[in-house]
Amino acid sequence: MSRRRRRRLGCLLLLAMVIKVIGENESSNSQVRAYAEYRVFGVLAAHSQRVRGARVVLQRVASRGASQAVVCAVTVALQPSGSIRTRVRGGHPYAAINLAAERVECLIRRHMAKHLSS
Repeated sequence: MSRRRRRRLGCLLLLAMVIKVIGENESSNSQVRAYAEYRVFGVLAAHSQRVRGARVVLQRVASRGASQAVVCAVTVALQPSGSIRTRVRGGHPYAAINLAAERVECLIRRHMAKHLSS
């Protein structure tokens, strides 16, 4: 394989997994969005061959008491088809992101184990 072809393939592999972070209702700033991207990428990097991309949505919601909770919804698109979804609630954006990342990690491991055994 030529050097040029390897470089093009390397670029394609780097572009294969796209993570979009969307903050609704002023629930996130650039630092929170960067943290969400970092945490989700950290979970998905080990499975990059099977992941096409992910979408993270952060949204403030009404909660009991005076404070508001944050919901973090993550959808992971898998290759060649399928998806993994989770939605968690946390007291603040970082808590919701951490819970969602842990849940995605559990779900993707379960998904991979299920497909390897079949």
